[in-house]
Amino acid sequence: MSDRVVEMLSGAPLMSGVDGNLVNQVASAGRLRTLKGRFGRIGPEEMSKHLFFILSGEMRMLRMAPDGQEHLMQRFRTGEFFCLAAAVSSHSCNSLMANAGTTELMYWGHEVFRGFMLDNSDFHSNILNQMAFQIEQEREMRALSRCCKADVKVAAYLLHKIKYGHCLRQCICAVDLRPISLTAQELGIARETLSRSLRRLVKREGITYQRGTVQVTDISRLEAVLEESECSCCLMASSC
Repeated sequence: MSDRVVEMLSGAPLMSGVDGNLVNQVASAGRLRTLKGRFGRIGPEEMSKHLFFILSGEMRMLRMAPDGQEHLMQRFRTGEFFCLAAAVSSHSCNSLMANAGTTELMYWGHEVFRGFMLDNSDFHSNILNQMAFQIEQEREMRALSRCCKADVKVAAYLLHKIKYGHCLRQCICAVDLRPISLTAQELGIARETLSRSLRRLVKREGITYQRGTVQVTDISRLEAVLEESECSCCLMASSC
């Protein structure tokens, strides 16, 4: 396996504290797959059998709503694993994954990863911790989707990004919302609605916004937006 792949795996939280020899074994056991264009999909059945790591590109977790529409639940980028819960539980995550442009993946059968887990306690603990981390993020995104007001959704979304370290810079928290249309889809609102909400948050002096990038200037003003509402996503405010 190439040095690039080994280096990427070594930098993933799942491999934190894991011996370099084991990282090499994991890399050697993986298979490569490329999804081209924007039409590649990985269905629930396949996700119940494999664990995936993104070498380049982006994958989007979609879930079918009762009205038959596909809702964007979560995005995974280069250097991230997805479908960890299925690797431990052997159950499907009841979603499907779609690529965003050409995406290169590495994947393993669950039995391969379980073997590594049994042989290395650090690796086992990392998998459980990362699985819990991803489940918590998805839970919060589900709560956010129930928000009844657009401004509350947007404020909660930005606080969610801050909480999970998705800032572009360490000293000043800047969140990249590009492409704006996709972020609006993730929030379940129209792009124009998202733009209006961002402008209102600018007026409240909680953020500045330019060319798809939000710079958070006052977290307390974002939290105040949630406190003013009785929406279910206000549960997120206490954890931010």
